[in-house]
Amino acid sequence: MSLLRMKPVALAVAGALIAVGVGADQATKVWALNRLTRGSIDVIDGALTMQYAENRNFAFGLGESLPVWLRLGVVVALTLVLVGLLLHSADLGSQLGFGMAIAGSIGNIIDRVRLGFVVDFIYWHGGFRWPNFNVADMLVVCGVGVLFVFAPKQKAQSSPKAQDGARP
Repeated sequence: MSLLRMKPVALAVAGALIAVGVGADQATKVWALNRLTRGSIDVIDGALTMQYAENRNFAFGLGESLPVWLRLGVVVALTLVLVGLLLHSADLGSQLGFGMAIAGSIGNIIDRVRLGFVVDFIYWHGGFRWPNFNVADMLVVCGVGVLFVFAPKQKAQSSPKAQDGARP
């Protein structure tokens, strides 16, 4: 039995999802670099602004005291763990969640390698203030959300009681 639980078609779909996610992230960051460095754009007055920012740390400014090479190494290692989990996942929900999270992670890795920082440009300040973020960050958060939704279902399906058809 192969350690790879994904079927070839699912693997191709996951690869396409990752490519589209990385492409969307990088395209929006190119736009942000070209347009938002000249000034911010109010999308929803008093709530949502497209505003250029450079993030040299992890989320919420974490990791500021770590050397750049170590921050990059941690992100690459976590991404490789996600790839391993994706390749060993058998259900569509997990594959979707891991694929989205991997796409976001790769998008931010590209920035770190190419620019030395991550381009952030979405600023939510309606009702509460949130640090600037980008499409890659949304992919990671949504991917983790999908995993939370599907993880309990997968666990219930793989338990011995669920396999025997026994009811609690």
